[in-house]
Amino acid sequence: MKGKITAVLFILVFLLVVAVVFTFLTSLDRRREAEANQPVNNDVVVTENTPAPTEAPVTASAAPYEAPTQGSAVIATPAPAAPAVESTPEPAVMETPVPVPVENSAPGGVVGLGTLLGSGSFTSRTGAHIDIRTDWEARISGENEISVAVTVTLNSYSIHVNALPGSVMIALNGQYVSLDSPEIHYDSNTSLLSTPLASQSFTVQLPEGSSRDLDLQTEWHWGGTYGGMDIPVIECGGTFTVSR
Repeated sequence: MKGKITAVLFILVFLLVVAVVFTFLTSLDRRREAEANQPVNNDVVVTENTPAPTEAPVTASAAPYEAPTQGSAVIATPAPAAPAVESTPEPAVMETPVPVPVENSAPGGVVGLGTLLGSGSFTSRTGAHIDIRTDWEARISGENEISVAVTVTLNSYSIHVNALPGSVMIALNGQYVSLDSPEIHYDSNTSLLSTPLASQSFTVQLPEGSSRDLDLQTEWHWGGTYGGMDIPVIECGGTFTVSR
């Protein structure tokens, strides 16, 4: 009699274990199916990949100074000593909202298509007389969206650098791209050179009558030496607001 009771208890315990395992596997499958069906956030979309402009770089005069010695780095030339007259760029954003009221509809039916909503810039501050500046410009591009154009420019004195594939990183609200920077050869210790590195456009959801904050971050992965300072990457960025 005691053996029969033990056998019955063993069968009950076995059935209970099988039921627990089946319940756990069923809940796990349902959780995986729910995660796979979650929507993808397409709030900010990369819309255009524009290579760096090929026009001649722009130079600006600066006060003369004693020329430095030539460095041994393959892709870099030592920076000059601080010029007598030079203002260090501030890293703060310079926003310039320029709304232009447009009452007539464009051929596509969107009121104010192409209207400039704002612009501004961010500048790095390496302290070695080599920096990047990031300019942004927002325009109406659709009924519920805008286009944000971003341009990254290098400001430096004498520099020799090879073309660097994928060295420029541009990110807007988490959406980012990697772009190539051009070959640069410049020999002047008295004039500041401004060289366009790369540009990119993004499409952002922004219905009429609304506004939003956008986070813009840029990096140039240079990996060179300037003025005796090792600079693996130069970066700048910040947050700006666009209203429509």
